[in-house]
Amino acid sequence: MGAQPLPRESSARTTVARLHLRSRIVACAGLALAVACASTRGGPLEPRFVAVHNALAAMGLAQVGPIHQGVLAEGREVRIPLELAAGCTTIAAVGGDGVRDVDATLLDSQGRPIAHDTTNEPQAVFRACLDADAYVLVVKIASGGGAWLAASWQGGSPGALSSSSPESVGSKGREPNGTCDAPLPLGPGTVVGSTTHGEKENTGSCDQNDSRELVYKLEIVQRERVTVEVEAQFDSVLYVRKDDCTDPNAEVDCNDDAPDRTHSRIERVLEPGTYFVFVDGYARDAGSFKMTVTTTDVPALTDVCRRAPLLALGSPTISTTVSMGNDAEASCGGGAQGADAPWRVDLPSRSRVRIVDHSDEVTPVVHLRHSCVDEQSEVSCGEAAGAGGDAVITGVFDAGTYTVFADARDRDAAGRYSLEVAIAPPGGNGTAGDVCADAIPLGIGPAVSGDTFEARDDLSGSCGGASAADVVYRLDVSRRSRFVAGIQAEEAPHVLVLWHRCGDRSGELACGRDLDEILAPGSYFIAVDGASEDALGRFTLAWSAQDLTAQTGACLGAPVLVDGATVAGTTAGASDKFAVSCSGGDGTASGPDRVYRIVLSRRGHVHLELSAPSFDAAIALRKACADATGGPRAAELQCEGDSDAGHRTVVDRTLEPGQYWVVVDGQGPTDEGPFSLEYRLLR
Repeated sequence: MGAQPLPRESSARTTVARLHLRSRIVACAGLALAVACASTRGGPLEPRFVAVHNALAAMGLAQVGPIHQGVLAEGREVRIPLELAAGCTTIAAVGGDGVRDVDATLLDSQGRPIAHDTTNEPQAVFRACLDADAYVLVVKIASGGGAWLAASWQGGSPGALSSSSPESVGSKGREPNGTCDAPLPLGPGTVVGSTTHGEKENTGSCDQNDSRELVYKLEIVQRERVTVEVEAQFDSVLYVRKDDCTDPNAEVDCNDDAPDRTHSRIERVLEPGTYFVFVDGYARDAGSFKMTVTTTDVPALTDVCRRAPLLALGSPTISTTVSMGNDAEASCGGGAQGADAPWRVDLPSRSRVRIVDHSDEVTPVVHLRHSCVDEQSEVSCGEAAGAGGDAVITGVFDAGTYTVFADARDRDAAGRYSLEVAIAPPGGNGTAGDVCADAIPLGIGPAVSGDTFEARDDLSGSCGGASAADVVYRLDVSRRSRFVAGIQAEEAPHVLVLWHRCGDRSGELACGRDLDEILAPGSYFIAVDGASEDALGRFTLAWSAQDLTAQTGACLGAPVLVDGATVAGTTAGASDKFAVSCSGGDGTASGPDRVYRIVLSRRGHVHLELSAPSFDAAIALRKACADATGGPRAAELQCEGDSDAGHRTVVDRTLEPGQYWVVVDGQGPTDEGPFSLEYRLLR
């Protein structure tokens, strides 16, 4: 049925309706609810429409364009072309007797929905702030059937339909215009608008721009998870500030491109307060947008802690932090800004404790408190080295009740995790390699994994390990060798101790985080010892034993470098005879190498330039060719492993008369290939 004009009511009837409506608006929150309060379900069509008209007029809106009407059965719809001027337009569709629910949706010229009502009432009211264009209004009878009327109004504030407080209706203050001085009221639901006519006064931290923005005011009266989503016809930027609208340092969050340039999204748990939501544009982009706000209640930390479940000992518990808030921050993991979940841990007696938080979906952080709600009561904190993996806490803790938080490093990160707690007596239960007589043989490198969590304290070195759990390994050396060892990964800090006679302080050869020693044939013992009493857990010991017998022949046959000449060579096919301090590391071997000799008859400045375009090379200048006690550093004068863009590495050194050796090495075990070595003696 075509749309027809509706005769206007008499002035007396209009006055009565207006007075009746005003008396009822006081009890209603916002324009949409005021319209719903203006009539009862199923009432006569014309008086109900007049009530809506007068409610909108009382808010400064003027009716524009024709009134459309028709009759529809349940589930049927009609499409009405609308020519709307630029600005804010309010559209109302009202049903008559028999209509229980009217739906209204506004489509743009491409048929995309840009605004709609969200109620289940016999009238539908929504507001859109748009650029001038041709639009289509879709009126549908969702429930019931009968007559309907629809019309448009302009004027008022873009946020009038979003208001959540009676005071915003008919306010005598400055009319909201989308600036910090007069922000548009915002609440749960969907609003539409356009930044085209906004101001250029603010910018978010995730984009420095010169675009126009609209500012909305959002009041949070209780702790809630708030999701704000913007769908725009331009490259949108969304940011939120708390309390101070004009202060960039008050920013709570900022988002651009989620998941693409026309969408922005922020999801945060917000504490009670006043927030300002900015819809902005990237660079100088501006245009129309639709913004949807949803809220869900989030319990306070005290309530979350009160409901914290008991964590079973000895077996992993699998759960998720999705839908949880960021309730507890930590001293590690960047403050642990992700969603977190508390668990209760009961220790019946003083015990060794290991807590492992594993996740493949977030960068896990695990932290332990004496009191769930008190961040100052933190006992320990552990974090994963990178995205995904294990975050671990180990230590010796007194009997009592603790709270462990499964957390994440990145802000608002949430996902599945597994949490496992293991305990052992304070002195340990004993494990393989616990004593010298039970030392674990080191087989073929490059690494061995171990665990001091169950080990007892039997040994210590000059650099530490007293009262700490330790595990012992045995190394059998058949030829003169260079032994290099280091901790690659660990759950707690450890030190390494090397003995010729196990546990005998007088037989200690080295002690520290890394070992690098020349060993004669024989048996040796290496202890992985906790750096302190509560330092215990899993570790990876990387090590290598390099046979040095080949060095003698290489040194005797080393070619002599000639001043001003360039030598072309290759390390491919050579063996790894030498170790230089700027290659290898953490117990790993370096690559194949070549050695050269320099003979100086008088003091001079030596310039060596190495070019190795196909591999990562290192060059070392040595005062003795073969490694001696103290490792390669005892013989080295200089070592360079950093090359420029042309893969050139340079050594410059003033030397006294004598013999010197130059080693060209690969930085890693697989680094080998052709190279050129230039030698010049600068007078």
